[in-house]
Amino acid sequence: MKISIKKIVIKYPIITFFILSYILSWALISLLRGLLPQGVALAAVIVIALTTGRKGLREFWSRLINFRAGYLFLVALAIIVFFKLADITSNILAGGTFGGLPNISFVTVAILLLFFGGQWEEPGWTGYALPTLQKRFAKVKYGPLIATLIVGAGRGIWHLPLVLVGAIPWYDAVLFSPFVFQPFISWLYNKSGGSVPLVIFFHYMSNLLFAISPVFTGADKQMYAILYMAVGIMAGLALVWKTGFKLGYEDSFSGVKTNNKK
Repeated sequence: MKISIKKIVIKYPIITFFILSYILSWALISLLRGLLPQGVALAAVIVIALTTGRKGLREFWSRLINFRAGYLFLVALAIIVFFKLADITSNILAGGTFGGLPNISFVTVAILLLFFGGQWEEPGWTGYALPTLQKRFAKVKYGPLIATLIVGAGRGIWHLPLVLVGAIPWYDAVLFSPFVFQPFISWLYNKSGGSVPLVIFFHYMSNLLFAISPVFTGADKQMYAILYMAVGIMAGLALVWKTGFKLGYEDSFSGVKTNNKK
């Protein structure tokens, strides 16, 4: 019996997307102790091409060039700054002291992250998986939240090899990605009417600020990790509650903002 790969992809597009994302991104983990974030975007392109063809690729592209987010770029930056300040302040109030600044060049880190940073995951997670799942669960109670948690879980699994090689702590993949980072990304994407550039900016600034921030050591570092997750999870839960579990999603939302004003 002949098995058609295209038919399998059409029947299970999201599952195929996740599997392809892992395969294409994990290939260099043993050499670089890092993932290839562009693999997630490539997986999205492959799945879209096989399932919805040119029409789907045009819709996907329209999300990637949707810069009509306006003031939300400032909101995205403010969210990142708030998280970092809240984390540092809470640790200092708990008795922690800085171990110094990272011994790195700001310009070097900024350039490296610009080309190789995790923000290049977003065309896949946010440009394809999130709108696809939100549309699928649009009529389900708490559908946007379900879609968000699925994408967040997929994102968390994607980061697990980095945990195994010691590049990131386990809680970044298991807790932060699904329950903190993803809800804010979903909210920004939905609130902007489907702007992937906004989410890419949010992810990039998050990585950049984390890389250049003052560090804690020893027991203070462990306390920082605990407070980091506590602040993040509380903020994520507050966002979900404040938005009525919709995270900015509207039933009529198609994934790309259009300007109907005359």
